[in-house]
Amino acid sequence: MSMLNAGVIGMGVGEKHALAYQNHANINLKSIYDFDQQKTNELKTKFPGVSIADKDQSIFNDKDIDIISIASYDNYHSKQIVQAFENGKHVMAEKPLCMNREEIDRIRTTQKQNS
Repeated sequence: MSMLNAGVIGMGVGEKHALAYQNHANINLKSIYDFDQQKTNELKTKFPGVSIADKDQSIFNDKDIDIISIASYDNYHSKQIVQAFENGKHVMAEKPLCMNREEIDRIRTTQKQNS
């Protein structure tokens, strides 16, 4: 199996995702991001050698990242899932996936168009 590069957005519960990726033999935790600047400073110590993104868009645009964990605030999930699919990424999303029917329809449409 080849090595996958992972990114994590939202480092509350997302920290568990990051640790799981870090401990997986076939996954390289490449980049992490959190909105909270204080938390970002703590992440530098907790995850040495892992890139700390300055915005979520940096993770979506990184051509080397294969899978993105979306663990941000619930109201951001839909938009970030869509951006991940638009950039050809695999997605692991925390619940809830989205907030309403319109968002799930957009996620499904975007996923179909980009798979």
